[in-house]
Amino acid sequence: MERHRDEQVIKKGPWIAEEDEVLMNFVNKYGPKDWSTIRSMGLLPRTGKSCRLRWVNKLRPNLKM
Repeated sequence: MERHRDEQVIKKGPWIAEEDEVLMNFVNKYGPKDWSTIRSMGLLPRTGKSCRLRWVNKLRPNLKM
């Protein structure tokens, strides 16, 4: 983990199932946009970029494997 300049802890590294669930619930409610809102709402200690990349590369429903 690393500290951001406003002293909020930003988590780095592997995602856990609970984080994936929070991210999927956020996208189901608000749509795949406003990624930085996830951290500002206190839902996940991840950056907006990290959330967007997780969604685009691993979690979106129409992802081809």
